[in-house]
Amino acid sequence: MLASSDFPVEEALELLTRNDIDAALLVPTPTGLKKSILDATDDLRAYFRDQGFHDYAAQGQGQDEKVVRDAFFVRPNGLEKTRVSLYRPVTKNGDPRIWPGQATRRNAEAFNLLALVVLDGVLYIANLSDASVRASLEDPASTFRRILARSRTPDLPVVNELLGRLREVAKKGFVKTLRPGDTGVGMTLETLLGIAANSNRAPDFKGVELKAKRLGRTLNRSSLFSQVPDWKLSPAGSALGLLNRRGYVRDGRRQLYHELDASKTNSLGLKLDLDEENDWLRQVHVDVTTGAVTHDVTWRMEALRKRLATKHAETFWVRAKCRGRGPDEEFCYVEVEHTREPKVRNLEALIEAGVISMDYTLSKISETRARDHGYLFKIHPANLGALFPPSRVYALA
Repeated sequence: MLASSDFPVEEALELLTRNDIDAALLVPTPTGLKKSILDATDDLRAYFRDQGFHDYAAQGQGQDEKVVRDAFFVRPNGLEKTRVSLYRPVTKNGDPRIWPGQATRRNAEAFNLLALVVLDGVLYIANLSDASVRASLEDPASTFRRILARSRTPDLPVVNELLGRLREVAKKGFVKTLRPGDTGVGMTLETLLGIAANSNRAPDFKGVELKAKRLGRTLNRSSLFSQVPDWKLSPAGSALGLLNRRGYVRDGRRQLYHELDASKTNSLGLKLDLDEENDWLRQVHVDVTTGAVTHDVTWRMEALRKRLATKHAETFWVRAKCRGRGPDEEFCYVEVEHTREPKVRNLEALIEAGVISMDYTLSKISETRARDHGYLFKIHPANLGALFPPSRVYALA
């Protein structure tokens, strides 16, 4: 559904996140507007449930069970009161429905991108396809912005401690890499901070995740986390099974090193696919000749959401100047961007929009064994604002 939006989903999520807004997104169809009824998506239902606004799972079917709630449609210069209907029909397996009120018909068109926001038990609907509404979210004097005003959480002592230690590292100036290659900038920083290399998936420093990048590498994506698929739900069965299905031979070794996302099929015929009904993320293969789709791998979306929330509750994105190449490369750590508490609910939409992608890093080491260097979910640094509330940037020197 979000793919049909007439406004870029990633821009909408960045706007919402910049203003520290949790929301569910909805795209009305021409038929839905005409019949005054829209499908309540899985994400919308989960959002309403989590916010304590409405639980479709506990709602009976039919007109007698319909729930009608007051709501407000966000206008550039104020709020328009409306009534929202929450309904499960007797037919069609009782699939949940929503009608966001007559104000929606007056203020939205088919394929507009609507943000549904629950604050203190009240529902607000904002048409993010309307430039004037988007502008009002940035205006501290607007009615809705005043409602949304949030005070920032004070920095934890550990944040100030890590910032101090990074500034001590920065005083060293340029330091020689301890490992040639892409991972050298991060490994060198962790060593200078006294963080031992390990495979622990917990954040690096007393609950704070560290991510280091070279300044100027604007085209490189940043790794958010790695998450092993749920092999019990995956037809491929294992990393070895996936390699046997989709791997290719290079330099005498079967391997699978490839980026894939949900917006397009890659050169190997692979793409990501969201299964909303099961709350899964699947990797599928699309046959270029027949168009046949084969399901290979599954992740539970709940596992991905928990991984993101745990990994990035507090994150320092450290940037370094660099000079030299290979084993002679040197780094000078100059800046850190501090993010916290990612908008986990944005994860599905960013995957669907192709903003968050995934890299396979697999190789076959024997007929019975495969090695992986992570199933890496990544995002471009320019899109971090769609996932994290407003960050703070600190100069280290």
